[in-house]
Amino acid sequence: MLSDAVLFIQPNQVELGQINVPDPGPDEILIRTLYTAVSTGKETRVLEGREHGAEFPLVPGYENVGEIFKAGENVDLATGQLVFYSGSSYTGDYFRCWGGQIAYGLTTPDQVILVPEGTDPKNALYTLVTAIAYHGILRGMVIPGDKVAIVGMGLIGHLAAQCAKVLGGTVIAVDLDPGRLEIARRAGVDYLVDASQGNVENRVKKISEGGVDVAIDATGAAEAVDATARLVYSKPWQPPYPPSGRVVLLGSYTKPVSFFYHPTLFENEPDILPSRYTTFDEMERVVDLIHKKAIKPEVIPAKVYDYKDAPRAYAELKQQNLMRVIFSWHKGD
Repeated sequence: MLSDAVLFIQPNQVELGQINVPDPGPDEILIRTLYTAVSTGKETRVLEGREHGAEFPLVPGYENVGEIFKAGENVDLATGQLVFYSGSSYTGDYFRCWGGQIAYGLTTPDQVILVPEGTDPKNALYTLVTAIAYHGILRGMVIPGDKVAIVGMGLIGHLAAQCAKVLGGTVIAVDLDPGRLEIARRAGVDYLVDASQGNVENRVKKISEGGVDVAIDATGAAEAVDATARLVYSKPWQPPYPPSGRVVLLGSYTKPVSFFYHPTLFENEPDILPSRYTTFDEMERVVDLIHKKAIKPEVIPAKVYDYKDAPRAYAELKQQNLMRVIFSWHKGD
């Protein structure tokens, strides 16, 4: 069947096109898209031609929520079941970069996350990005009572703050943007630190009474990481010796990350923990948290476009620094 798709024809050129998607094979499913989301960092990088391995023209996107439209004879899933998946396995003559921005996508059952009945499909769109944030919180080994500072209240940082709260942490949100701090407040974050006012380290250490157990950098700015690492408590020189503070690198960094040996590493002796992505079982866990409203994506401002307005949406995304862009598909069918 003919399926509309968002296409990146060449750097900074977005168009709509059509792909003749085949019927599902015996072990495949065809998904009718309801909503897709735009990864503001990753897709912008792809669109600008800065994503390693991407080849134009391509079908972008890896956040898709839809209904099972057709199922192969060996598939034990019902039509109409709401699912999240990261992109169509079939994109015709176009490079698959991950193939999520498509009206009808082809995939296999092991690639979908079943969305619990009654979940708002637009909230289910946050499954992958929440799982990435959740993975970072797990890497930081956050436990009830931990003091957690999260620097950077963009999408991933905000969701990391919500995940840290779910796991019982006391969360300090740090950002330069008062608007993003206000969004964090509405999500239940305990303390807000406006980085534009300076003295972030002193203020965080005053709030946390000496430093946090876990400092998470979600800025994506390599030059910010050392300052984030200084937010953890210093190791005492006399017993009892507590465990080292943990520093989680949750951003996507395009430049080398470095630390000053003194005082950052020498005084604090932190554990440095990179966090690369997520796992399938973590996505299953967070979609359940979203369904139970333990995670609240609805507090995050999102601008919803008809998918046919995709060229305008990507232009406005770069111009307006939007936190979340969502495309609506099959509206009015």
